[in-house]
Amino acid sequence: MKSLIRPFIFIAALQLFWGCGSAPEADLSSFLTEDGLYTFSVKDVTFTLTPVGGGTFSMGETFDQGVRKNPDIHQVILDGFAIGTTEVSQALWKAVMGNNPSPKEIPTAPVNNISWKDASRFVGKLSSMTGIAFRLPTEAEWEFAARGGNSLSTESNGLGLKAMVGSVWEWCSDVYEDDLGDNLKINPTGPEKGDKRALRGGSSADPKKDCMVSSRKGLFGSSKSSTAGLRVAVSTGEKCPEDIFNTIVYNKVPREEVSSKVEKFSVGGVSFRMMPVEGGTFLMGATPEQLQLGKDDEKPVHEVSLDDFMIGEFEVTCDLWQAVMGCLPPYLGGGSYPVGNVSWYDAWAFIRKLNYLTGRKFRLPTEAEWEYAARGGKKAGKNPFIFAGSMHSSPVAYCEAKDLKPQPVGKLQPNQLGTYDMSGNVWEWVQDRYGPYSSEAQVNPQGPLETESGLDYRVLRGGSAAAKWDKCRTSNRSENKASFFKSTMGFRLAL
Repeated sequence: MKSLIRPFIFIAALQLFWGCGSAPEADLSSFLTEDGLYTFSVKDVTFTLTPVGGGTFSMGETFDQGVRKNPDIHQVILDGFAIGTTEVSQALWKAVMGNNPSPKEIPTAPVNNISWKDASRFVGKLSSMTGIAFRLPTEAEWEFAARGGNSLSTESNGLGLKAMVGSVWEWCSDVYEDDLGDNLKINPTGPEKGDKRALRGGSSADPKKDCMVSSRKGLFGSSKSSTAGLRVAVSTGEKCPEDIFNTIVYNKVPREEVSSKVEKFSVGGVSFRMMPVEGGTFLMGATPEQLQLGKDDEKPVHEVSLDDFMIGEFEVTCDLWQAVMGCLPPYLGGGSYPVGNVSWYDAWAFIRKLNYLTGRKFRLPTEAEWEYAARGGKKAGKNPFIFAGSMHSSPVAYCEAKDLKPQPVGKLQPNQLGTYDMSGNVWEWVQDRYGPYSSEAQVNPQGPLETESGLDYRVLRGGSAAAKWDKCRTSNRSENKASFFKSTMGFRLAL
């Protein structure tokens, strides 16, 4: 892992990167055609760029790329850009450069046998000829486009990009680095210095395993390769949607007026219920009923006041995840088991699609909301429980399982609010970044703006089937990298 970013630098750095592109924004409106593409011509050779709206994605060796253990993943936020619908053809290269370096001349085929420096000279000359600030895409832009951008539909992303894997390796603007790290990045452009440049996507000469959207390698910038070509990009000036930026960076989430009655929802034939939680004031942390089990990060006990909200009756199930996302994370059999193997970022990707499908403002609960609900809210009475609904773990908490695996939701007793499995089954991501408690009274707290390390660590609550019984207490806290996932990590919805 790279050296840690100190907390006072972290947000300032994010603000510095926010809105920064790697090239000047161009006025492309006059080039937009009815098919939704930007269309250009050079010496009677026509080429198009496909617009890609700003968004966020998990970059690297995600499960869909066949990786199963210790994946190299980090979250990226990008502004909008446009990228070549196809790779640069031999015909276009010749129209711009006056020659064709490809060993076998096929005008419609991708140009090849070029170095990164050749590609840079091409985009420079193309820019001069057209007055548009063309450039090579960054690695992050390339992968985001290859993955289909930020479509919220469960169907095809509709970008229509061709041959992004398995045709020719495509030069990107970035200096190549072996380890991309695991922290959140905004409009990343790669290291400032280095001899090698990044290539993406594989070629027809490579085995299938090297022709995936996560496939990458480095090559000296002056080295020509018979399997290397390029695709051009341009900045459009469109910003990443504000809700994404606010949720991930500033820890602010959209809210809506909530009902005082149970609400039932259905998506793709899968139903789920949200339970009303009347707001109130409670003591958060290692209160006396937690006995000597409370850890240092559960202290000091402090007063918290919350508005009304709603929380999921159950943890998000595999059935609901599949109905929204179209497929399951690996190793999961579906049904009413809680979904696992999801990172904090994955949870929010699900929520964004769910909100798109329902028109509502679902979110993750804050840490304070989660604990208040687990304790039973105003229905907790004068004698609070150690676990969510009981002084003993066995009636309400599925934990210390012999096979370490969760069970279907709702098999044990609910707590006073009618919510199940808030102790045990799977750890539940909440909205907050991890940080120490304050002794001061708080109203609707949303957690710290940054962690002490400067890295994006988020809070998990409730314990799991694989956890010891004492980890399933209502005040117990855990934390992990927002990009981390495990079979016993899931989440619960809030409104």
